[in-house]
Amino acid sequence: MYLFSFKQFAWHDRVFSSNLSIWKAGDLIQCWWDFLLNLWDEIAFPELIRTQFVPNSPYEVVYPKFFDQNFLALVHRMVYQRYSTYNNVLKYFVSFEIPQLLARESKSKWQTKKLNLKNISISFNESKQNLVIIPDNRSRENQLSDFFSQDFITHLYSTDTQNRKDQHRREIKKSKTWIIVATQSEVFQPFSNLGTITFIDGYKRYYHNQQDPRYDISEVVKKMQEIRDCEVINLENNGLIQ
Repeated sequence: MYLFSFKQFAWHDRVFSSNLSIWKAGDLIQCWWDFLLNLWDEIAFPELIRTQFVPNSPYEVVYPKFFDQNFLALVHRMVYQRYSTYNNVLKYFVSFEIPQLLARESKSKWQTKKLNLKNISISFNESKQNLVIIPDNRSRENQLSDFFSQDFITHLYSTDTQNRKDQHRREIKKSKTWIIVATQSEVFQPFSNLGTITFIDGYKRYYHNQQDPRYDISEVVKKMQEIRDCEVINLENNGLIQ
């Protein structure tokens, strides 16, 4: 079993192999002041990881299935295919300030909202989550503003505060959001019931991330479709709004 430490730097890439096997994949575990994510039995580049014999300590699973199996599969694939590190990749998926994240989680109050579907010009699955990927914020605010101004659409911005990002992640994980609009850097969300991915203007250069981990969002979408068994719809801007 492999564990990722959110606080320690003592091991390569914050990952180590443990002699314990009492937790499930994706569990978030607390040990003293550190928090550990269970990456499970198979990871990218296991030859670089050493075994750490964990002593008897007050371990506690503070968030079961913090990452689900599909979420973990996407993390492992990005690390392996892009020759990156878990330390760099996981920052796209979750805040490393775990105590603050858990504190906000315990105070969350969820409300449901009645949806008006009459003004939607894209066909969405009403029983599942729908992700819309746009090339840049200029498209969202200019050419697509009439469509994306609906009040029941959740907008994800890379410039959001960490509190705001954590709030969105909780809502997405608990299926409190129905339509999610994001640019390429914000698609790494813990979807619980993803039904469709609408990919707008997939040919644009904005979909290529040049920083570590380097990736093409179209390849990420293909993997998300594979592991989540969802539908992918490719659209061009001029074909979106009637």
